[in-house]
Amino acid sequence: MIGRGGSGFRVRRRNSRLVFAVLFFLSLVLYLASVGNDDAFKKSRSGVEGIGAKALTYLTLPARGFEKFTSDIGKRWRAHSENERLREEVSRLADTEARLNALSFKVSRLENIQNVDVGTGIPEEKIAARAVSENDGPFAKTALINVGARHGVSKGDAVMTVDGLYGHIIRVGNSSSRVLKLEDLNSRIAVMSKSSQDRAILIGDNSRLPDLSYVAPDSNWKEGDIVLTSGDDGVLPTGLPVGIVTEGTTGSKKVELYANRNFADWVWVYPFEAIKPPEDDPVPEGEVDGDSAEEVANEAVDVTEEPPL
Repeated sequence: MIGRGGSGFRVRRRNSRLVFAVLFFLSLVLYLASVGNDDAFKKSRSGVEGIGAKALTYLTLPARGFEKFTSDIGKRWRAHSENERLREEVSRLADTEARLNALSFKVSRLENIQNVDVGTGIPEEKIAARAVSENDGPFAKTALINVGARHGVSKGDAVMTVDGLYGHIIRVGNSSSRVLKLEDLNSRIAVMSKSSQDRAILIGDNSRLPDLSYVAPDSNWKEGDIVLTSGDDGVLPTGLPVGIVTEGTTGSKKVELYANRNFADWVWVYPFEAIKPPEDDPVPEGEVDGDSAEEVANEAVDVTEEPPL
């Protein structure tokens, strides 16, 4: 019985060695074939991958269809919400436009009655331009725009983005101009609060939040106030949107600029002719307000003369 068991063990061991030898031989053949026929294997693999890709494409069609269906539902829901918001915005803007038209009509009538101009001074004309910032150059807080004197641009003109005031022109060439941005260290503009009409000077400090300086002690500047150009400096027109007042880290008042909320790619130049001082706009010789100097002198009242009793 022990002999039969020993004989069976030897048979199994011989069979195992035979199987191992056969497998080793097949592996060696496959290895040699792969080394000598890389191109054939690559082509075969590419074909298998192509078939697999097509199969996976068809197999994933239901999943992709369901994903697209759910995505369309989400987009339609967002579009519906956005349409509702836009309808409310259009309704609000229509009411605002009607009020502004009524006020504009009243102001126009007042101007005609008083024979004065009480407008904001914001020019109707604007020139579109492309802005190229130079953050790595010597002019760290300036920008170059592709319009110049031949387009009607002059030194001092305001430059706006869709969000708010960007800066003003400091140098003009024939077909390009340089803009001094509001955050530049050399920038100084006169501003006012929309709510209280209090005045101040916005001073750039090469940061994204310029300083609100020269604020009167009894002024009513508050965080969240809308800042507009006041026009007191005679350089920029009155009423251009600048930003919102915010508190600085040291308790000082800063201004979060509207123009810094988005990257400025396209800008608009507002040509503006400031009021000339008397020394730059002298009265023609022999004329004072359209009358001759002699007529004005004859009509002048002698304040030294005693009034009749």
